[in-house]
Amino acid sequence: MSKQFWFKIHSWVGIKLALLTCFILITGTFAVVSNEIDWLTNSAMRADVSSNTMQWQAIYDNASRMRPEDSIAWVSRPKDPWFATEVIMRGVDGERYRLFFHPETAQYQGDGRWYNWQRFFRMTHRHLMMPSQIGITIVCLVGLFLFMSGISGILIYKRWWRDFFRKPRTHNPKLFWHDIHRVMGLWSLWLLLIICVTGVWYLLEIWGLRAQFPKDAKPVSEQAQTIAVQPQADIIGRVIAKAKETRPELDITSIRLPTRANQGIVIQGYDDTVLVRERANNLVFDPISGDLLSVRYASEQGAHVRISEAADPLHFGTFGGLTTKLIYFVFGIILSGLAVAGTYLYGMRQLRAPRGETVAAKNYWRVSWLGQGKWRWLSVLLLTICTILTVVLFAGIAQA
Repeated sequence: MSKQFWFKIHSWVGIKLALLTCFILITGTFAVVSNEIDWLTNSAMRADVSSNTMQWQAIYDNASRMRPEDSIAWVSRPKDPWFATEVIMRGVDGERYRLFFHPETAQYQGDGRWYNWQRFFRMTHRHLMMPSQIGITIVCLVGLFLFMSGISGILIYKRWWRDFFRKPRTHNPKLFWHDIHRVMGLWSLWLLLIICVTGVWYLLEIWGLRAQFPKDAKPVSEQAQTIAVQPQADIIGRVIAKAKETRPELDITSIRLPTRANQGIVIQGYDDTVLVRERANNLVFDPISGDLLSVRYASEQGAHVRISEAADPLHFGTFGGLTTKLIYFVFGIILSGLAVAGTYLYGMRQLRAPRGETVAAKNYWRVSWLGQGKWRWLSVLLLTICTILTVVLFAGIAQA
């Protein structure tokens, strides 16, 4: 197929859903560092930690005493040494919220809403605030468009690998933006391929290819089989000690508490298995007796589970901690800029100005807007729905 054919494909795919594509890329870029944004905006999340000590039992006990009428759903150790321990609570009205404690002293530091920046960026990027199956399908289909745009962009240029360090031409605005667009595309190509391939996997999962872990063992205590039991603080201390004894190599990152009947205490964390989420390793305990019920090893899971587990760390760059997240964030900005620059370049190509005359930038944007045709109204509709759902959801929480 000719270069002209691939150029038409690249241009058509890149412009028709440009508005929605830019939104998804930008929200995804900020979703990578959304926990850090919450850390910046909520002082209760900040802690000066000098050791790797984590007072699991004391923190659980303090949270229970502070809000005895509410239940504890989750306790998470700090993601980095400057983060506080997070306890997710569920009120009697069913609403969730967060409490923060110093990991070494177990001192209460403040609270936070469930719908924070992390939830905002995750939900807008992942499913546009819509029901998951509908929203994820839409976002992943946009990802397929983006993948087609990236592949066709490569096929347009021969020996494209020589252009990584080519200086953009500055004597002509259209050539300048053409070169900027090409350089951005080359440098962000690796990230584009990762997010598009994992996006295809998310699409397959939401339509039935979701991997299933072996089921966690159920409590043996009769009471825990009929109601959601909030364990006593000493039970938490006991299960943590037992988990460390059973799996000394496991870096424990969270405790999941029963929120429904017939659920146990679930200890989760990481070992040396790469590209898995914390849930891939767990130990399940009875919430009343503290007895060990089952153990799950990430390394023993099948290929389907391992592929499914690798999707999130690869998509959001969490596999290497803050370092890889910052790399993803920087190149996410470049990729987002690529989409914006491509939209602007489309307008420049379509609006041919007479030699020697200057065209206002707004005219290029107008041509790009019109070039999206009827597709632009689909983008507007979806983003309007997303905005309305965001306002309703967040305003509802603020009034609760």
